[in-house]
Amino acid sequence: MTASNSNAWRNRIILLSIALISIVPLSFAWYLAKNPELVKDRQKTNYGHLITPAHSIDYELFFQSPVTTVDNLPEIKGHWVMVQIVAGPVCADKCKETLQMTEKVRLLMSKDIPRIRRLLLFQGQADPNSTQEIANLHPNLLISGMSDALRQRLQDAVGQPLAEGTVLLLDPLSNAMMWYEPGFDPYGILRDLQRLLRISQIG
Repeated sequence: MTASNSNAWRNRIILLSIALISIVPLSFAWYLAKNPELVKDRQKTNYGHLITPAHSIDYELFFQSPVTTVDNLPEIKGHWVMVQIVAGPVCADKCKETLQMTEKVRLLMSKDIPRIRRLLLFQGQADPNSTQEIANLHPNLLISGMSDALRQRLQDAVGQPLAEGTVLLLDPLSNAMMWYEPGFDPYGILRDLQRLLRISQIG
């Protein structure tokens, strides 16, 4: 290959490289513009469904139908609270499985355990035998009934009917911030809680 041919080949390589440098970013930007969900998925850092804006819920709504003693139930004040919904008067298998998952999350929080409470809410009149069984299995659990007003407030926060096993996360000011569908991954809630408690100055 002569020197002139070599120079011509090298020039072609340089021009091709410049063209690729210009075209590839534009093509990638065009692809992302046509598929914005890819960017949204990468930007999402929380596992649960974020409630925006956060729904403030009066603490008194939680105290209207106490099952746990009145002295203990106010422990939710000033704490991060995992609120679990029971669809009926009995905590059946799915309810118990969800309780095991939230207890696992609580224990994995390690040194931050004192900042967290768990609250079980029964829709309607809770069955005394069921609540006693659950209280024996989970002595740190707070239990209450759910008035129509509270159910409506929580349902407004979630944006859909409250299914068995739904869990909401309240901040220390009683704002409903996130919610989790039944069958959630406990490690997902764990990551959300760890992040929130790390940046929170309250609770």
